[in-house]
Amino acid sequence: MSRAGSSVNVDPRLRKPTTVMRLWDWSLPPHGVHREVLSAVPDGWADEPRATRTPPLLFIHGLAHGAWCFAENWLPAAAAKGFPAYALSLRGHGGSGGSRQRRRTLMRHYVHDVMQTITELPQPPVLVGHSMGAIIAQLVADRYSPRALVLLTPAPLQGAGATMLELARRKPMAAATVVAGGTLPMQAPQLFTGLDDATADHYVSRLVPESPWVQYELLRRRRIGPVRAPVMVAGTKADRLVRVADIERTAAAYGVDPVWLTRADGQPLGHDVMLDTGWDRALDSVLEFVSANTMSRG
Repeated sequence: MSRAGSSVNVDPRLRKPTTVMRLWDWSLPPHGVHREVLSAVPDGWADEPRATRTPPLLFIHGLAHGAWCFAENWLPAAAAKGFPAYALSLRGHGGSGGSRQRRRTLMRHYVHDVMQTITELPQPPVLVGHSMGAIIAQLVADRYSPRALVLLTPAPLQGAGATMLELARRKPMAAATVVAGGTLPMQAPQLFTGLDDATADHYVSRLVPESPWVQYELLRRRRIGPVRAPVMVAGTKADRLVRVADIERTAAAYGVDPVWLTRADGQPLGHDVMLDTGWDRALDSVLEFVSANTMSRG
């Protein structure tokens, strides 16, 4: 079980002062685009006393995905358990605008998209970021204190250089594609461990090109300020995109134990924990953490 408190002190090597507005935000503000936000809200949630409502969940997808990857299973399942659930498609993904500017998109544009979405939610949300989306969630939490922060198979805040070197050794053509500005090739075996071939191939077919600049940014080491919210770091020991060592390093930076997600038979899920067989157990782990760390106690 993850250790979490109301305030988490980040590894001092990753820490810096918290500033909501940065220099580029003033001098070169990100332009807005149409944002696709998919949602599922429990009946009667808005009528409950504000102090006792379950907090909204805002899901942030990873590289080349879209809000659809959470809408497939997690949004309706979370709503059925009483949690209002929202999933954002970052610009250039899913049904959001910005695809024509994708090759000029930076990570800070994605942060802007999330911050804008937060302002439209009925209450401050729990941020749930997957893979690249976990980096974005942490960058948002560096500026804005969420109710809680959930990092699913998170790309390493310390930079993915070691991952790229390993990829270059195992799959040199894939690494060369990224270096040349193409999207990291992702196939079903890298994302899933339990899905049938037809379903897995269908999900892979929905992936879109990613910004080359954002992929380059994933290689750099980042520092964040202290995150004043409970933090959950969850991974899978069968992940073929994020190394187990990097999951452990992210958890250690927040002073929590990593949560390892498995199916009912004890086998680990693949990288896309919201889509793979066993997604319901993964979601239950997230909701248990949120309930334990954000709900008012009698």
